[in-house]
Amino acid sequence: MPILIILINVLFSVYYLLIIIRGFLPFISFTRFKGIVRPIEFLTDPVIRPLRLALPPEKFWGMDFAPFVAIVLLWILQRGIIYLLGGGF
Repeated sequence: MPILIILINVLFSVYYLLIIIRGFLPFISFTRFKGIVRPIEFLTDPVIRPLRLALPPEKFWGMDFAPFVAIVLLWILQRGIIYLLGGGF
C-alpha cells in the first residue's frame, strides 16, 4: 500500500507541475515552444476547460484563475484518495 500512495503522490505532483506550466503559457511566446505546448494542453484540458466554463469570465490582472482552482481541487482529491487508502492526512 505505501508504494501505491507514493505513486499517487508522484502522479499528482507531475500533474500539478503541468498545470502550473499551463498557467504561465499565456505569458510565453508559443512559436518556439509549440511542440511542448500541445501535449501540456492535451493533458490539462480535461480539468482546466470545465473550470474555465464554471468560473466567471473576468480575469483579474490578466490572470486566469482556473489553474489555481484546479490545483486546489486536485489536492483535495489527492488527500481524499490517500485517506481512503489508509495513508491518513
